[in-house]
Amino acid sequence: MLSFIADNLANIIVGAILVGIAVLAIVKIIRDKKAGNACSSCPHCNNCPHL
Repeated sequence: MLSFIADNLANIIVGAILVGIAVLAIVKIIRDKKAGNACSSCPHCNNCPHL
């Protein structure tokens, strides 16, 4: 098990960074949606069914 981690450490680190970025993006989307800012930059904001 330890040799597997040592052999694939670079892949594990890159994967963890990508998962972290995805989690931060999802958290930001949820916070924006709760604050009502989800469509503020959208050109169709006035006609948005999500608001």
